[in-house]
Amino acid sequence: MNLAQAAERLGLGQLLDAPLLLKDDEQSPVWKAVTDSGSWVVKIVPCWGDFWLPMAAQAGALEVAAWEIGIAMPEPQSTTLGEAGLWRPIGDGVYARAVRFVEGAHPTAPTSEPLAAWAGGLVADLARCAIPADPTVDGDYRSYSQREWEEWFAQAERLEVLSAEHVRIFKLSVEQAEAMVEDQQELWRSKLVMHRDIRHQNVLTGSGGPVLLDFDAAGAQDPWWELVFTAFGLAGFGRGLEVPERRIVEACLSGYVAAGGAVGAVDESAFTGMFAGRVGAAAWQLWMACGHRGGSQEYQAGFAQTLRDSVKAMAMMLNAMPTWATWLKA
Repeated sequence: MNLAQAAERLGLGQLLDAPLLLKDDEQSPVWKAVTDSGSWVVKIVPCWGDFWLPMAAQAGALEVAAWEIGIAMPEPQSTTLGEAGLWRPIGDGVYARAVRFVEGAHPTAPTSEPLAAWAGGLVADLARCAIPADPTVDGDYRSYSQREWEEWFAQAERLEVLSAEHVRIFKLSVEQAEAMVEDQQELWRSKLVMHRDIRHQNVLTGSGGPVLLDFDAAGAQDPWWELVFTAFGLAGFGRGLEVPERRIVEACLSGYVAAGGAVGAVDESAFTGMFAGRVGAAAWQLWMACGHRGGSQEYQAGFAQTLRDSVKAMAMMLNAMPTWATWLKA
């Protein structure tokens, strides 16, 4: 399905100029399309399976609610929710969606203190949408059997995606995530639909102020855990070994509290969502790197490097969470 056909199926009108590829992803490309109805960002994805449809529907519900309460974000091409939320089937098992193109630049991480405070307030605002997460929807952190993990780890070592040391750290991380989730079952069952991906790559800054992008990862999250993930990500902690800046964490927390956000536990349990989410993302990266979802060798190699970076980040979190928890108490 080419972009011109996708634009037509979405009702964007006729292309007026050559499209610009914004994200060169062989399975999920992102384009800028200028049509007679304006400039649009168009995403095209395969249907990943039946599990994906309710996940997309839940994410779309938050995006529409956020737009309606005035969150600074690109205008969705449509706010009518379908089976896959704001995604529309365009043929051959492929889906597409569009939002207005917004001019701006991504901030670097660590971000500025004012931007971190804005993001903290944003988390509080999104929590007020108060959309209960459906516990039957896939896409949250999932437990897998020890047999499944052992099969995946063995395959990753055999394909030289991960080393034995990587696997050791990954196993420890799975055990830690399982223990944290088990310890927080009451909160785990009462989560809201949140963005879950507020980081510098999903923020644009321009003359009109910062704008939040990309609700596609939205799903079940406790708002306080969302704040913690957001604060440490904007403070510089990513997939590598960056040490987050405490002042940025504190600025994000201050913005959240000033906007009426509810503060949760200020101990290591505050990192439950962040750590479990990282382990869950690493599982997806492992599948992609080992070819479970297809893709070229180059595509799989890219996921392999991302996975190795994730393992390093999990190792850092295992050591740093006790110290980081003290920052939340300030």
